[in-house]
Amino acid sequence: MKLEVQQLSDKLEVLIESNPVMFEYVASLKNKMGVYCIYEGDKLIYVGKTNKFHIRFGTDLKHESTHTLVRKLLKTDKFKERMEVVNYLKNKCRYKISFCESNRECEALESLAIFILNPELNHF
Repeated sequence: MKLEVQQLSDKLEVLIESNPVMFEYVASLKNKMGVYCIYEGDKLIYVGKTNKFHIRFGTDLKHESTHTLVRKLLKTDKFKERMEVVNYLKNKCRYKISFCESNRECEALESLAIFILNPELNHF
């Protein structure tokens, strides 16, 4: 069990220390599973997980009912409609990602990242 905890800790460190990437890169990752952190400038705003990045940052953004973050952002005073949120995510945010081998690993890493990093929109 110590090995699994250490591996998860290492993955979290890689996630935190990785260089941010643009929306287009994340949206192009076909059939990749992992955890993502969304930053506005230097501020971490959200941590999520996905089984397929290209769907989460492609098709899902077109439907607010399938994307928790879109719903949360629409509840703020910053945005009035879904397309404003999509433009914000595409143009104002940067992303850090960590790939995972299983859904269980994704869930554990996402939970750990949310617990330790405490992003504001995960508790909204």
